[in-house]
Amino acid sequence: MNILVVVFHFPPISGGGVIVAVELVNNFAKLGHSVTVVTPNIEWNGPIYDPKLHANVDVVKVDVPSKNQIKVAARRCKNYLKNASVKLGQEKKYDFIFSIFHPFHMAPHAAIQAGKELQIPTIVKIDDAVYQKTTGLKSIQRKIEKSYNSKALKQSSLVLVPNSETKTVVENFYGVNSANISLVPNGVDLNKFIKSNPKSRRIIFSGVMYHHRGLDKLLNILPNVLKKIPDIEVLLYGNGPELDKLKSIVNENHLESTVKFMGWIPNEQIPSILSNASLGIGPLRSTDVTKGALPIKILEYMASSLPIIAIKDTLPSDVLYDGENGFLVENEKELEEKIVTIFSNENMRMNMGIKSRQIVAEFDWEILVNKIISQFEGLRD
Repeated sequence: MNILVVVFHFPPISGGGVIVAVELVNNFAKLGHSVTVVTPNIEWNGPIYDPKLHANVDVVKVDVPSKNQIKVAARRCKNYLKNASVKLGQEKKYDFIFSIFHPFHMAPHAAIQAGKELQIPTIVKIDDAVYQKTTGLKSIQRKIEKSYNSKALKQSSLVLVPNSETKTVVENFYGVNSANISLVPNGVDLNKFIKSNPKSRRIIFSGVMYHHRGLDKLLNILPNVLKKIPDIEVLLYGNGPELDKLKSIVNENHLESTVKFMGWIPNEQIPSILSNASLGIGPLRSTDVTKGALPIKILEYMASSLPIIAIKDTLPSDVLYDGENGFLVENEKELEEKIVTIFSNENMRMNMGIKSRQIVAEFDWEILVNKIISQFEGLRD
């Protein structure tokens, strides 16, 4: 089978969405399919992600306007990616086009239009947060986004969503017919991750430090936690717009010996780092961005047999089972209490970690990619 993948984010760009794209194309290829990736030729000055791609994966970089301004390029790339995809499709017969959705990237629009011109199905995967409302000026931006994305998603052959919460949003907000939506979550390569050390006293976060991650809440309650569990460590990997604020909180509360800012690390080092942790931090602030979203980092924590703590109304209900593989908390007081509980009971911590690994086994990439292929086969029947 020949698969054409049209995505905006691809190496050397880094981030969770890029990991999703790479895992998908590599697993398509491992199953024996020929994969061609069409992606913009973007000037990227951030952390470099340089994964090994399967021999059956070819990458076509397309020159687009504003290549040195990634947010502008995301909106101006549609015709360039579409034309390149159509040209490839005229030279080689593809069975279907696959794309990954983002509210403000035009790659899925290019994929859908190319599919219509080539008369082949287009499958769009939604792997990030899809949010329905904002306030202020962003509400105008959201109405515009809703209009053009509703039209595009309705024209796709199939929309894949990560969970039932996102399915409801895609139906009600974007108006996509339920019959054209299927549940396929994000995944993780279980073979890359090993069991963590339950004797560790280390709390870990990896990723971009955005406001909606709520890391300030974690730092605010640490002084009280340390009074009861004085030997814990908190390692924060990554950077982002909240970094300076978080460093100020650490300095103001004299937490320098407990909290370490570790900076960016190559993706291939994450399994080793997680193997020496004992608790993974999920979203600690419930917003339109975090509700129903499933960050790749959460699956990586679970694959490493870590219990998870997150605020209620964030992670999908089939990922974090309160009291079984971690805790859902409502406020900072509960966050403090549950961290103390987890570090006061090694057996609980170990059993929760085992449960995390059992749950995430259903999210193995090979299983999910086979499901996508089955969904395509259903379109042909």
